[in-house]
Amino acid sequence: MSRAKVYILDTHTLSPLGLGTEALLASLQNQHQATAPISQFDAAGLSQTHACEVAQAHLAQLQELSEAWQVVAANDRKFALWASVLESKRTALQALFGKTSKARTALFLGLGANAFPVQRIAMSVADYSAFGLNEAIAQLNFYNGKKANSIFNHADLYGAYFAQEIAPFGFCRNLMTACSSSMQAIAFGAAHIMAGQADLVLAGGTDSIINQFAYISFGKLGVLSPDQCKPFDTGRNGTIAGECAGYTLLASEKFVRENCLQPRAALIGFGNSMDAYKITAPDPSGAGVERALRSALEMAQLPLDALDYINAHGTGTRSNDEAELRAIERVVGAAAPHIAVSSTKDRHGHAIAAAGIQEFHVLTTCMANDLIPANLSCSQPIQSSLALPFESNQTKQIRYALTNNFAFGGVNCSLALENLAL
Repeated sequence: MSRAKVYILDTHTLSPLGLGTEALLASLQNQHQATAPISQFDAAGLSQTHACEVAQAHLAQLQELSEAWQVVAANDRKFALWASVLESKRTALQALFGKTSKARTALFLGLGANAFPVQRIAMSVADYSAFGLNEAIAQLNFYNGKKANSIFNHADLYGAYFAQEIAPFGFCRNLMTACSSSMQAIAFGAAHIMAGQADLVLAGGTDSIINQFAYISFGKLGVLSPDQCKPFDTGRNGTIAGECAGYTLLASEKFVRENCLQPRAALIGFGNSMDAYKITAPDPSGAGVERALRSALEMAQLPLDALDYINAHGTGTRSNDEAELRAIERVVGAAAPHIAVSSTKDRHGHAIAAAGIQEFHVLTTCMANDLIPANLSCSQPIQSSLALPFESNQTKQIRYALTNNFAFGGVNCSLALENLAL
């Protein structure tokens, strides 16, 4: 039985580490950590006043959008990031989507929940009464002919923007499974191609929790570190909030052959599982994580001793890190000492629904450049039979790798990739 392959044509993100692959690679090589004081709202008095934010300079293209879309972007940070990352590759996307029929294309998007723009509405209220508040909301939340409201946006907004402003497509599915959303979008997109239902799929997503409502909510859950994110450290005490938007372009063998393309990487396996343990915590045994890992490796038909690197979910929380390491150890067994495992969330923060596409881009960039990123903030690593690089990056060819993301409610996803350049 031959191994199924879905080819990766390009991956592009806008994150706290920059816009595009060159900026991301430079940040990874320089071991840059993007944590800085929050600029999007006044965080004074909160237990954590820092986060990993996208630089405002990368949102400059929003000024070129129509007024209707600009209003949406002003009230929806996720949309602002999404529009910016698409506009930065508009020409390339249009050219690629023009190479096949609309019916053979699809979008799979992992999205976060909407955040009510409290500050902006408060500033718009002229008459401080129930009527004044209702009037302010009504003025902002209008149908503008773009299938989008200024607030309370429905999930189809992001696909609608792509269809209206970038290129038409045949099918769209949105996934909202918290921290595994955009990784599941990639898995579902790959499955769509493997099933012969599409030749070209854009998969990814967008999210930001750097707003008062989401930030304070996550703080109350006790998952935000009061100082810094330290994945796989015995003294870890939480994650750092982040944000990201991005996509990967997946293609069938037919599309690659007909267009004489030479992709450098392929997605060769994926695994999904559900803990059904607790809505705000993973199963501490890591049983669901283990099932996702095994499924990805079985689909990839990948011998354990061939695996070079795992880009871990590694949130730096007490609940995740040890459970993830133990699950990996059980899966890889005696091969553990030869497999490097690291998380880059201490560099770019946790982008929640967009964590999957962010770390997928990190992995494809590392595979193309023989780079194993270190667990930079880890000074006292958890005892493990796995290789946990810390303090500095390593140089190593990566032929086969996994990337993991797990979510509230125990929705787990793992992807297996192959470096076709080796």
